[in-house]
Amino acid sequence: MVNSAVANVGRWSALAFGVFYGYTHNLSLQKEAEQKKINAEYHRKELLIEQARLAYTKKQSGVVEAPVVVVSFDVESPDFDFEKFVAQYEKENN
Repeated sequence: MVNSAVANVGRWSALAFGVFYGYTHNLSLQKEAEQKKINAEYHRKELLIEQARLAYTKKQSGVVEAPVVVVSFDVESPDFDFEKFVAQYEKENN
């Protein structure tokens, strides 16, 4: 069969190749993970800048959003206000 010296050289060579491959693969995975982390942080900053830009634009335009008035349609509710109900009804139908 195969000489034991040749078998040992083959085994040690396979081991060395496996260690080398594992090391280089680990380095590539670490670089990829670091790049993903950098991209995620950049994307988060882009979103924050966009939100700030929109808020600044809204502030400069002077547009103030009116609070939404919730009218209770439940007559049995203690929060029911008939005048608000009628005003809301007129507003919706006109």
